[in-house]
Amino acid sequence: MQYTREQILQLAPDDVSAKAGRQLATKTKWVNAHYHATALWGECQGSGKNPYQTAIDLTNIAFKCNCPSRKFPCKHGLGLFLLYAEDRAAFTASEELPAYVAEWLSKRQVRETARETRQEKPADESARAKRAESREKKVSGGMEELRAWLGDVMRAGIAHVPQQAYQFHNNITARMVDAQAGGLANQLRQINQINFFEEGWQKQLLKRLSGIYMISEGYRNRDNLPASTAQDISTLIGWTIPKEEVLRTEAVTDHWIVLSVTMSEESNVTTERIWLYGLGTSRFALLLNFYAGNQPYQTMLVPGIQIDADIVYYPASVPMRALIREQRPVASRVTQATIPNSFSEIYDNTSSVLSQNPFTEQIPFMIEDVKATFNNGRWFVTDREGLSVPLSNPEDECWNMLAFSGGRRFSAFGVCEQGLFDLHFISAARQGIFLKS
Repeated sequence: MQYTREQILQLAPDDVSAKAGRQLATKTKWVNAHYHATALWGECQGSGKNPYQTAIDLTNIAFKCNCPSRKFPCKHGLGLFLLYAEDRAAFTASEELPAYVAEWLSKRQVRETARETRQEKPADESARAKRAESREKKVSGGMEELRAWLGDVMRAGIAHVPQQAYQFHNNITARMVDAQAGGLANQLRQINQINFFEEGWQKQLLKRLSGIYMISEGYRNRDNLPASTAQDISTLIGWTIPKEEVLRTEAVTDHWIVLSVTMSEESNVTTERIWLYGLGTSRFALLLNFYAGNQPYQTMLVPGIQIDADIVYYPASVPMRALIREQRPVASRVTQATIPNSFSEIYDNTSSVLSQNPFTEQIPFMIEDVKATFNNGRWFVTDREGLSVPLSNPEDECWNMLAFSGGRRFSAFGVCEQGLFDLHFISAARQGIFLKS
């Protein structure tokens, strides 16, 4: 797995740590530095008598250091990793691991094995069935109230909604939480993103409410739906499939590139979205991680790196969300991928996805040979056929895109949402820029 300087700095917990890590990325700061196929390690002289022992797991990036810092990774881990990326000659090759590194890696492997053992432990099917039945009753009751509320809204009309601003759905949202239909509660909260003082709010509100109504109707008629569609409805309502079950499904083995890593925060919960692309299978995969409060991040994936991994998908009409079952060091980098060069192909794929799951909100895409354009106060990207699509990127990202491309054509990765295109990464002439970094 090859990390660049910029990618390593993205692992820093804050700017102070990044700066301190850069200062330690020099051979003179280290008493010794070694590398092995599975790990890096070194000793950095600090203010104390004994140097700090730092190690990095290269198989599945993780850091260990005996310094007193509470930050993760600490400046020593960042410094050692940066030194490795910038000056391999500063490291001595070693066929054996020192005791403290071998012990750490062994403990990590034991924890992983224990996790897999817990996943394989048989569940109490009787207790699970009772919990499922209890939740089904709660959800059914909540759905009846939701349909009644939607009917009341339609009968009363929506002209009064701006006067109530963002409170008119609070009671029914709370009811969905009580009914254990958290997915629908989140759908209702999305109404808060509508600007009721901007022209066109009516269309946005009706689209959101009609989508919620379709989910409720799908739930009521779930016994008549294909299994995959019924699963989509259950997921939207808030049912989740245990990771243990997903990890037992058939995996997709490929050479994956990390296209984008974005963070969003709501109610003190940070959501990490990582988009991967399989260079052999031409499949996208979305990794979702959730962190409460100051909980440290679980993954060390940054945009641009490549990994060899076995990916398992959550069941869906169009499988997208996934988990990494096993990750391995990359034997060699792959630089070429076959991607579309016209938005006609992107629209065809988008139509295909929506025909299978009309509730899909984000559809990933890759395209080459496009350029940025600005017309009538709006930003677009235009393909070789002259077809332009509107961008939803913020103004600063659009200017960064134009500055990088210089008006020339480039390749891009992004997601299509609500008919708008949001670019995350663009590249040209073997160079790229991550707009969401």
